[in-house]
Amino acid sequence: MQRERNQKKLDDLRANKQHIQSQIEDAKKLKYEALEEYKKEKLQVDAVVQRMIEEDREMARITQQKMEQAQADMILSVNEKRALLKRQADLEEYENEMVRQYAAQQQERLNQIQAAKDAAEEARETIFRKLEAEEMARRAEKEFRENLRTDLDMAEREEAQRAKEE
Repeated sequence: MQRERNQKKLDDLRANKQHIQSQIEDAKKLKYEALEEYKKEKLQVDAVVQRMIEEDREMARITQQKMEQAQADMILSVNEKRALLKRQADLEEYENEMVRQYAAQQQERLNQIQAAKDAAEEARETIFRKLEAEEMARRAEKEFRENLRTDLDMAEREEAQRAKEE
């Protein structure tokens, strides 16, 4: 009986040992599964973190690209505005030059008209002076003839009177 008890004790110890080994195996298996689950979850977390980092980088790249585009648009806008202002200034200068040329042409035209008027007035004055001189010469000629006639008449009368007296 002692033997049976010892055997039973031994069997119990073995069963207990097996049970403990089974628990150890189960604990190792659980630990292994927990480690695998941890690795799997860590990979998932790492993947999520990596995806977030990539999304942040992409967002930063897009933001940088938008800033560069906005700056380029601003530079282009400034350049276009400068070009527009230059075109407006050039156009204004051109228009001012056209006005100056027109004014110069009008002044030249007025000068020519005035010169023509002056020339016509000078010609009229010349003709007037010539006609006046001719009229004066004609009057002087007429007066000379009348005086000559009067003198001749007088001389004839005196001659006739003298002839009568003699």
